[in-house]
Amino acid sequence: MANRDMIRGRDADFFSNRSYRMGIEVKNITKQFGSFYALNDVDVRIESGELFALLGPSGSGKTTLLRIIAGLEEPSDPSGKILFAGENVETQRVGDRGVGFVFQHYALFRHMTVFDNIAFGLRIRPRNTRPSKAIIREKVMELLHLIQLDNLSDRYPHQLSGGQRQRVALARALAVEPKVLLLDEPFGALDAKVRQELRSWLRRLHDEIHLTSVFVTHDQDEALELADRVAVMNAGKIEQVGTPDEVFHNPETEFVMHFLGSVNQFRGRLEKGKLQIGPYEYDYGFDSFPSEKIEDNLTSVFVRPHDLVLSLEQENSSASIRAYIVKIHSAGARVRVEMQTETEDSLIAEISHQEYRDLHLKSGENIFVTPRNIRVFGSSSATNSAVSTPPSQSSRPRKAK
Repeated sequence: MANRDMIRGRDADFFSNRSYRMGIEVKNITKQFGSFYALNDVDVRIESGELFALLGPSGSGKTTLLRIIAGLEEPSDPSGKILFAGENVETQRVGDRGVGFVFQHYALFRHMTVFDNIAFGLRIRPRNTRPSKAIIREKVMELLHLIQLDNLSDRYPHQLSGGQRQRVALARALAVEPKVLLLDEPFGALDAKVRQELRSWLRRLHDEIHLTSVFVTHDQDEALELADRVAVMNAGKIEQVGTPDEVFHNPETEFVMHFLGSVNQFRGRLEKGKLQIGPYEYDYGFDSFPSEKIEDNLTSVFVRPHDLVLSLEQENSSASIRAYIVKIHSAGARVRVEMQTETEDSLIAEISHQEYRDLHLKSGENIFVTPRNIRVFGSSSATNSAVSTPPSQSSRPRKAK
C-alpha cells in the first residue's frame, strides 16, 4: 500500500468540518428468532469518537446487535432502545440514522468503477440535497486520497485486490458523511498479511477522523489491537466490557478467560484461603475470595501459558509442579513447551527463545513448573467472581501435607 506510513494533513480534510458528538446507548435489547434468543436484554454504551469492538464466537449475537444499531433489524421487545447522542432512533428509517455500513464481502457494484462506487451514495440523494457534480467529484477525490487509491479511480472491482476492495467499500460508507460507522467482520474475507496491514491502516485512519465506529469480529487479536474498548459477547449476552488490557489481564468470567487466548485449566479446591491443585497447595491470599461463590469448595483454576515459570530444579525446596516435556515448538516469536504433570494434566508454557536456550530444554526431560498470576473462578456457572494473584517471594507454592 503506497504511503501507508502516513495519514496526515489532507487525509483528514474530508472530516475537518464535519465532527459529530455521537455516543451510542443500547438499552434492554432483546432479539428472538422463534424460541432462540440471539440477544437477551443487552445493555452497552459506546462513547463518542471511540473505536468499539463487538467480539465473540459465531452465534454470540454480535452481528445481530450491529444490525439493530443500524436499523436493519428490529428488537423483539419494544421496550428496548437505541439512542444516538441521547435520541431514541428506534422509529427512524435506516437512511435517516446517519449510519455508514461496511460489509465483510465488500458489496461493491461490479459494473461500476472505483470512482462511481464511492460516488453512488451521493448521486442517489434526493434532488434537493444532492451535491453538484463538481462537489461530488471533489469529495470522491478526497476519499480516494484518504484510502490511498488515488491512481485507481477508473478500475473495476475485479481489477483490485481484496484489501483494495475493502478500502473502497470503506470510502463508499464515508462518502455520505455518516455520524456512525459500522463494520461487520470487515477483514474476514482477507488473508492474514492483508488483514494485518488493513488493521494498522484503519487504526491510524480512526485516530485522524475520530468517527464513532463499531466493528464486529471473532478475531481476538484484531479486537485487542484495534479497539479502544471491547465488548466480549457469548450466547446473546455481554460477558464483559473494557479496554483491551482490562479484558485480557482481568477477565471477569471463565468464558472471557478461555476466549481471549490460550489458557491452562485445572480443577482445584479452595479451603481456608488456600488453593489445592492435586498434591500442591498455594497460599496466595485466596481468603478474599467469597466462599458463597464456591460449590463444595471446587474451583476452576486458570493460568496463561506465559505465566508458567520453568526451571530445571526445585528452588528453595518449594513444591513447584513436576512435569515432563512432551513436545517443543520453537518456530515463532516465542517457544511453546507442551508438558504433562504427575497428575496427568496437560500444560502449555510460552517462553522466550533466550530462556529456551538458557534452559537447554529437550523433549522427554523432566521440568519444574511454577504458576504465577493464577485466576480462580467459582465452579457455579452463575458466578462472575474471580481472583487474580501474582505470587510474591513469600508466597511460593508448597507441597500439601
